[in-house]
Amino acid sequence: MSAASASQPPSPQSGTLKSPRVCLNCRRKKKACDKGLPSCSRCIESRQVCLHEDDVGGSSTPGSHRFSPIMGQYVSPMMEQHLVGGSHHQPGWSTLSPSLFASMDSVEDIHSFIFRCLSEIAESRQGVELAVSSYFADVNTWFTIIERATFERQLEDMWVNPSAETGVLVLCMRLITRSPIANPISGMGDRHYLSAKTMLNLVQSKVPAFSIQLLQAELLVALYECSHGMPQQAYMSVGNCCQMSRALGWHNKAFWSLEQQSLGPRQLKMCSILWWAIVYVDCLVHVGYQDQKYPLHTTNFTPSPSDFSIPFPEALDRYLPGSLAFSFHQGHQGFLLDAELAQIDGLVWPEANSAGYLRTVLQQLSPSNPSSSPPTIAERNSITELIMGHTINLLAGKRTAAVGANFIALMKINHAGLLVNAHPHRSGSSAGIPGTSASSSATASDLRPIETIRSVIDSVYSEAHQQQQALAAATASMSSGGGSGSATPSLRSWAPCGAFAAYYAALLLISHGDGVLRDQEWLIKVEGLKKTLEIGCRRWKVAEKYLEGVNIALSNRLGYTG
Repeated sequence: MSAASASQPPSPQSGTLKSPRVCLNCRRKKKACDKGLPSCSRCIESRQVCLHEDDVGGSSTPGSHRFSPIMGQYVSPMMEQHLVGGSHHQPGWSTLSPSLFASMDSVEDIHSFIFRCLSEIAESRQGVELAVSSYFADVNTWFTIIERATFERQLEDMWVNPSAETGVLVLCMRLITRSPIANPISGMGDRHYLSAKTMLNLVQSKVPAFSIQLLQAELLVALYECSHGMPQQAYMSVGNCCQMSRALGWHNKAFWSLEQQSLGPRQLKMCSILWWAIVYVDCLVHVGYQDQKYPLHTTNFTPSPSDFSIPFPEALDRYLPGSLAFSFHQGHQGFLLDAELAQIDGLVWPEANSAGYLRTVLQQLSPSNPSSSPPTIAERNSITELIMGHTINLLAGKRTAAVGANFIALMKINHAGLLVNAHPHRSGSSAGIPGTSASSSATASDLRPIETIRSVIDSVYSEAHQQQQALAAATASMSSGGGSGSATPSLRSWAPCGAFAAYYAALLLISHGDGVLRDQEWLIKVEGLKKTLEIGCRRWKVAEKYLEGVNIALSNRLGYTG
């Protein structure tokens, strides 16, 4: 077959009616059209609605109409710009071709539609597999909510039997691994985000029931929104996750009975991982955007009965033969972890405990919780011991990416004690530090909070310094031709909670560095933390907000001291 004949559309059957004009889809693609009625051969083959100028009303110049997903039909550019509120540019709400949405009123099922959307965005099967590989090398190492072995089987099956749930999960995996775009406002300008969000909402409205894959996709979207300056959207997405968990029955004590645990430990372990991942993101939204006062969703989803709580993932390991990989090894002082583990039996997510600790601290410190009173010195010291021990295990087990949640919890629970020990003229100088209060039941003789916060700040600063060294090494390797990619891999181990931990530590140093903390190098450390936030802006857009906050606080402090 010649190249010329290959570009021609299939010939219409003899006796088929023909239109006097080329259809709008073929005209837009600049392809030959056989003008068949009621649909040309190209539109039949691509499963698109075949329309002509007469079908959309009135005459027009060639190429002057395009399919509008808002109206569900072809409209003029002027009308479409009016609908979306634009006036000088075409709307950039999606990375998808507008013709894809023409099939929404056709007989095409949702699974085939999402598969075509994924194919157009990723461009090829190789593009899909590259996105999946990047996800498991990046986010899933510190936000481990997907069992790789199971997912890879689902992905392989998708090429034969398209699945809307698998397809939209791939879109969300691809989204969360992308670096932020150059947008001065928020991630809302990212067309990939808008495409993934639209596809997820569409699938949720079309499939008959909630699934684990849809919850995983919603969680990744929530994490993206939280990390890229979209707190309102993140708050709503976390709420959706909570509602899905309730619909799946996770808040019923019978769901977690010992009998159920022994019968289906793998399924229940994944459910536990996902619930505590919801708590994790919920806490990040709460602490990361204190100025907007988003309450915790997960505290309102009390299991039934109220004395029952959803177990941590490791509670299910006793029923799994491969769970020895998670055991705590006294000799090595850390969690044993094989990075290649891909099955639920050995899946490790100690960050679930971090989420539990942080939520407990936030609940104890919440002024809007009438049932709780400020923690006593004994209560504060007790939870500090638990979090410190868990932090040491995380660092020894090379789970440093998400240890920021522990750092945040330690700084918050000990902040009030730090203020009590501060100088009288320093006791009110914590303005601008999120979630702080001068009230505490601690006494001036209790110096434990000072030592704890000193230790945490030193750890945050040390992690920040290592991050800078890793980036410098990656950049040097790339410049010398020894690297195979960009410096991005050095940012993979930096979770968004690390940005807030660096921000919080910097504010504490600015307020109390040369006071109660007695740190002669406080300004040097603040500059180092600022540099880390500058690096973090390349990965998480919310780091820009924190960097601005540190600059303002430092400027005010230096101006005050003259």
